[in-house]
Amino acid sequence: MSLKKAVIRLNAERFKHFVRTPPRNYSMIVMLTALSPQRQCPMCKQAHDEFQVVAESYRHSNAFSNKLFFGMVDFDEGAEVFQYLKLNSAPVFMHFPAKMKPKKGDQMDIGRTGLSAEQMAKWVKDRTEIQIQIYRAPDYSKFAFVALSLIMIAGLIYVKRDSLGILYNNFVWGIFVIFFILICTSGQVWNNIRGASFSHRDQKTGQIGYFSGSSGHQFIAETYIVRHF
Repeated sequence: MSLKKAVIRLNAERFKHFVRTPPRNYSMIVMLTALSPQRQCPMCKQAHDEFQVVAESYRHSNAFSNKLFFGMVDFDEGAEVFQYLKLNSAPVFMHFPAKMKPKKGDQMDIGRTGLSAEQMAKWVKDRTEIQIQIYRAPDYSKFAFVALSLIMIAGLIYVKRDSLGILYNNFVWGIFVIFFILICTSGQVWNNIRGASFSHRDQKTGQIGYFSGSSGHQFIAETYIVRHF
């Protein structure tokens, strides 16, 4: 199954057979998520993409073996699994060791580490001692956008070379520096690095939360509110 797809989709029956039922001579890294648009989990899509990068990198690496597998449980396909694990939020990443039950460290603390594939690979190494070198396909669209932007800026400077006194204006540079400092201190840099979601919807009550209950995590909406007030 893992030779066909790097991430094995698990429903309640497959989870019981491949993850819960002993004996097992392999470990499993399982992502529990809710990808349906009706579940309103924007963070789940990003988490799924990064998880896929880790699993694909593992499958095409020299470390690939039958000692570790990656699986995914979607809430709409395995609500019983969420109930069994007593989970009421998503996404969640859990490590199920080969010969014992998961311990405290076997659930990834995404509020502290973020959702990047590199952080996931580091956590997997801590739990399984398997080193996964992350490989991402080159994104040439970003390079093309940057190159085109630089060409346009250079052309504009050349055309307007006789009226560039604004570049020597201290007031303009002062505004630019203050704007840059506000962006850095407002939390936007943290949001980009950690991959924070805009808000959070409680799976039980359906209420939308804009403030994180964890001291090690924040939402994008929380950043906007704090910055303006």
